[in-house]
Amino acid sequence: MAVAGMLLGFLAGIGTCVALLPLFNALNCITLPLALLGFIVSLAAWMRHRSLEKRSYLALAALVLNGLVLLVGTARMLVSLVTTGGIV
Repeated sequence: MAVAGMLLGFLAGIGTCVALLPLFNALNCITLPLALLGFIVSLAAWMRHRSLEKRSYLALAALVLNGLVLLVGTARMLVSLVTTGGIV
């Protein structure tokens, strides 16, 4: 599950980097749900290994990556909505 969360985080991160370009902000409509799904999967994988010896640091890294993608993508979408009045 941690690998799936990391993969979703990488895909959403690449999509968010592309969505930072002016005409590709509509890509956030795809990358934000991917990042949210990756965040949920990573959180489930991290909570699954509650003991310190078995804790999956890959799941923690995926959790942080997906969280950052959610923050950057949401900020970019909000800036676009405020400045242009729509997703452009």
